[in-house]
Amino acid sequence: MLIRNSRRKPLSRLALASAAIGLFLVGYYWGNQYKRGDSVSPTIAGVLVHPARPLPGFELWDAADQPFTVESLAERWTLLSFGELDQASGHLAVTRMIEVHNRLASDPGLQEMLQLALAAERQDPALAQDFARLSPALKLLSGESGEMQRLGASLGAPAKEAAGTSTDEIPLFLIGPSGRLLALFPGAQAAASIASDLAAIAAHSDTRFPTRD
Repeated sequence: MLIRNSRRKPLSRLALASAAIGLFLVGYYWGNQYKRGDSVSPTIAGVLVHPARPLPGFELWDAADQPFTVESLAERWTLLSFGELDQASGHLAVTRMIEVHNRLASDPGLQEMLQLALAAERQDPALAQDFARLSPALKLLSGESGEMQRLGASLGAPAKEAAGTSTDEIPLFLIGPSGRLLALFPGAQAAASIASDLAAIAAHSDTRFPTRD
């Protein structure tokens, strides 16, 4: 009996060791899976929209009287805000967006992919031509009231902001290359912080963000 027991002990120890190694490998695998899943949502100073929100169809017009639709968002990063150029809200939004764009100079690839869009029911044509010279990335958009309200509602913007009136604290909305709303940046958030947030989000493919059907 003693001889049989002594022969079984190494086998038992080997089985226990194999089981321990197996549990370690399983734990390691699932631990890595959890970390990768968690990394899909970057930590930002702004407000991350989770799950990312697809936008409905809309039709606006730029300063050259060319249509700007949901297809115009494809394969580009877009910062969108609301405001009329003859009001303080429009001036502030354009200034913030251009400053964010300039802050991305250290990442020329991302900077080139970023377009800036200011939308309102009306944009003064002469002012639009003047402001368009500030940045080739800037799109000055206008559209009918129903289109503006539909776009604003899909972004979660209050009706008065979607109309481009009344407030200097309009947020900037970040739309990813797949046409989904990914984040919004409050009016009080500094341009440098927005640029940092945008770079962090762009480091994660926006197609990895869960979507809302």
